[in-house]
Amino acid sequence: MVEFSALDHIDLADYRPLRTSNVHGTLGLINIRADVFICIINGAARVANVRPGETVQKILSVEFYCLNRSDYDHELHNEVNPYSTDDVGADGFDHGRDGELRDPALEHPCLALKKLLSGGTFYYSVDFDITNRLQDRSSEESAFDIDSLDEDFLWNSYMIEPLIRFRSRLAARDREALDASRILTSAIRGFVSTVTVPASTSPIRPLRTNLPSTLTLISRLSCRRAGTRFNARGIDDDGNVANFVETETVFWYPSGLCFSYAQIRGSVPLFWEQATGLLPGQQKIQITRSPEATQPAFDKHFEDLEVNYGIVHVVNLLSESKPGEMELTQKYRYHIQHSSLNKDLHSAAGANSRLLEESQFDFHAETKGPGGYEAANSIRRLIQHQADGFAYYMSEKADDSGSTSRYEKTDFQRRSMVMLQQEGVFRTNCLDCLDRTNLIQTIISQMAIEIFIEYRREHATADFWMRHSSLWADNGDVRMVSFKLARG
Repeated sequence: MVEFSALDHIDLADYRPLRTSNVHGTLGLINIRADVFICIINGAARVANVRPGETVQKILSVEFYCLNRSDYDHELHNEVNPYSTDDVGADGFDHGRDGELRDPALEHPCLALKKLLSGGTFYYSVDFDITNRLQDRSSEESAFDIDSLDEDFLWNSYMIEPLIRFRSRLAARDREALDASRILTSAIRGFVSTVTVPASTSPIRPLRTNLPSTLTLISRLSCRRAGTRFNARGIDDDGNVANFVETETVFWYPSGLCFSYAQIRGSVPLFWEQATGLLPGQQKIQITRSPEATQPAFDKHFEDLEVNYGIVHVVNLLSESKPGEMELTQKYRYHIQHSSLNKDLHSAAGANSRLLEESQFDFHAETKGPGGYEAANSIRRLIQHQADGFAYYMSEKADDSGSTSRYEKTDFQRRSMVMLQQEGVFRTNCLDCLDRTNLIQTIISQMAIEIFIEYRREHATADFWMRHSSLWADNGDVRMVSFKLARG
């Protein structure tokens, strides 16, 4: 089906262009019944510049072209609003504004998927592996090495895999030519944005050039158990939890200094459900499995986290007085206490630590006083010791040229040396992992940056923290919209 050849070796006389505008990349191939479609990104906007040569684009629109017949060509541009996901039901079909299922014979078979991918919550990069945090990716790896892509966050894994396998069989020269075409893309779902930090407000002393720094936030929503509010809760038998998100804060300074810090959020890892259709705050919570039947999946979840992140510290924000949330908290604590990871470890220094730890912080009770949400900062006293111990990822530009691998893309990456790595992660949850969780994660991100700059005997300005808070607020808004959609 797929062939890679030089353009001047192909007779194009019998071919016709399907579109005249730019093509930004492809998300891969999909089979629907007997037809094969290729998904093309035809609308995108740059939203982030993580490090020099590492850009991220937001997907604004896609098109699906049938490769084996032309029957659907005339339907490609007939949508009044190709970017809307409002009419896509939970069953994956387009119900229209009247709520009635449309006749599939009258629409493009990829219409629902097209609307989903054009909804403004998907991002891609042709420069680097966007599925992995900085600590887990090497500058020498291609953005398309199938063994390095994290399929937990690779939303187009199913579609792109045939093309990546095809790429792996090409000769080195052809593989480089395919990469240079910037056609293959790895896509995540979540939120990505970069803000520029002027030299005058940077937490690092400015260089003589007074070049600006950048602050980037990348949230990666897992594709393993994604779903809408009330429809996806808790854990499955494989240890995947609903609405699992890894969020990475990246600060880059023009000297080549780079800071990265990752944290995670996800539904309470128990088997539980929540009824819909009631007033807010009155949705009934029901635990659907016994402790004995829950523990294996619970342990699988945290064992996977320990492999990926090291020590895991749970920050549980559920209420200790509301009946439903109180029951979840009690069961959660029970399973932590009975987890295989909840064993004392003896470090080289002789101190005891555990691979799985917990802090309970009743968010509503802590913030209901006159201090309001400012009182959420009291979380610091509970987790400061762990934050200090987890550290952060840091790399700096070395004086020598380092490796001269032909696959390295920039001078910055060739000279980058890892100085420190993050050794643990905070796993934060409330009931739906939205407002409460986002505010606490904002504070944790700030704590990590404070540890970083205090170690260097620097300080951050109020303007810097305003930019940091603005990024996290935007992140929370996007998560709120994508999670609360009744469809998509």
